[in-house]
Amino acid sequence: MREDDVGRGFTLLDGVALVLGSAVASIHVLRAARDPLAAPGWVLVWLAFALVALTATGPFVYLARRFARRDPGYPRIGDRLWAILGLPWLATAFLKSALATTDSRQSPIMITILTVGIGVVCLISILVVWGTWVAVSPERAAQVEAGPWTSRVGLVLSIAWPIQCGLAMIVLS
Repeated sequence: MREDDVGRGFTLLDGVALVLGSAVASIHVLRAARDPLAAPGWVLVWLAFALVALTATGPFVYLARRFARRDPGYPRIGDRLWAILGLPWLATAFLKSALATTDSRQSPIMITILTVGIGVVCLISILVVWGTWVAVSPERAAQVEAGPWTSRVGLVLSIAWPIQCGLAMIVLS
């Protein structure tokens, strides 16, 4: 394996991180999945589950690759963005687990933490993407390499930040 290929592939630790992100997503969509739904409702629940799972995987991938593997050149911009985008989902999953006896969708603290958290991390991601590729010269923007798949996932999630807001509305409704 060439040195520039190190850290570019999907590893066992990435798979573990994906399972952990899926566990976080299942906490968020559990109540919706218990309701009787028509076919379009199930499509929406599964789509929300997949996107929340992908986003919530970010902090776990970051920790595994940063501290367990110590890949050279890690983390890149997209990796950091993916990690911060997953933090509100992770924090509110812990809160939902703690509030298991009440309907956490009606909890003011749950609503506040998720909406403010997603708003803040989406604003950060917009500012980072803007400052890295839009507000600079084309030559400087071309020098920034997207990097391995983890960084690319983070960049796609950052650019598609309105989806995060929509997921929060689905989860909280």
